[in-house]
Amino acid sequence: MRAVLKGLLSVSVVCLVSSLAESAGAPSQLLNKTVRLVWQTSGTSRDPDGKSIGFNNTNTRTIYISSAGRPFVRAEVAGFRRSRSGDRDPQTTSSGGVHFEGNRLVGVETFQSGARQFSATFDSNFSSCTLTIIDAKSGGDKIRRRGPDGRMYEIDSSTTSSPSCSIQSGNAFAGQQ
Repeated sequence: MRAVLKGLLSVSVVCLVSSLAESAGAPSQLLNKTVRLVWQTSGTSRDPDGKSIGFNNTNTRTIYISSAGRPFVRAEVAGFRRSRSGDRDPQTTSSGGVHFEGNRLVGVETFQSGARQFSATFDSNFSSCTLTIIDAKSGGDKIRRRGPDGRMYEIDSSTTSSPSCSIQSGNAFAGQQ
């Protein structure tokens, strides 16, 4: 019984910490600012027909933090003369949403198999940031995700490079339809 209670307490603490982190609002220094995250992914994959294909994609996440502290996210991926993008509003809690953990902006994207976490860490003045990207898979499974062409690929190898993070004043989406 004691072990069960200890386990339940541990799960409760993890849930509480996760809830607090997700409910933490945007730092005031980032209100009405746009954070732009860019990185490259390259490697080899298999297309739906099983053919081995090399890839080199540019990934961009543009995140506007409103004056109310709500983050709006645009995710873009481009490679092999194809690109796709999608927007996520502040209510997004599933894949592609972002939240703040102190001086970090954290986003998680789930794939058909595997996931990615991107994390922008801000300096003490919130005037610059650094970007970290982690792609992960479960056990011996391979990552399966959509390419810029919308088709599903199984990733044989993948490398992330050239992460960059920048901050600008104002709404990068203003005036865009």
